[in-house]
Amino acid sequence: MPNHSQRPRFFSYLRDDLDKLDQYVHRQVHVRLAQRRMSLFDERNIHTYRHGNRWTNELTDETAPEISKMSAEATIYAVDIINHETSTLENYIESMVEQLYRSLMTHLYETIGDAAESTGNALSISDHNGDKPAGFLAMMKRIQFGVDRYGRPTRPSLHVAPQAGEELIKALNEKPPEFHLEFEVIAREKETDAITREAHRLSRYRWRPR
Repeated sequence: MPNHSQRPRFFSYLRDDLDKLDQYVHRQVHVRLAQRRMSLFDERNIHTYRHGNRWTNELTDETAPEISKMSAEATIYAVDIINHETSTLENYIESMVEQLYRSLMTHLYETIGDAAESTGNALSISDHNGDKPAGFLAMMKRIQFGVDRYGRPTRPSLHVAPQAGEELIKALNEKPPEFHLEFEVIAREKETDAITREAHRLSRYRWRPR
């Protein structure tokens, strides 16, 4: 039986190589998560702050919100590394990205839901006796449209579960033309209001937009 000094050292790598691998993995997780996030948010509207131990918050009358955190966990087995399973690293990166993205979406929906509930701007399917198209139309009447960077009105996005989305689309398609005409009239009014609000906002500045 070989003594301890004769046994192979599978993890005897240079420290520089470990640092480079660690940086590569973290970079891949960061880039892929950013790509997933870009499908929801314009990167020009996202600000990133580094962690620090000297943060301070000004006191307000409102209850201070808690800082939410996202976490992910994955396992890499030593035997896979020994057997040169190259897919292990890729699976680890994708698992981390998927978990972080799921945490992001959960926090996003919870934050929007809490904000809507606090202002009373929330609808329930029971408000219209289960009539989903009627609830959809009522939702359109309550919201405001925004504009893009060029001042063009943009219609909002609707996030629903896949099955619920299919049911909603089917219910909307079964409505008569008068329903769709009313929806389009409301949408046009919302777009006009969005342009008016943006023009009023710009009028407060002394410079003239190009």
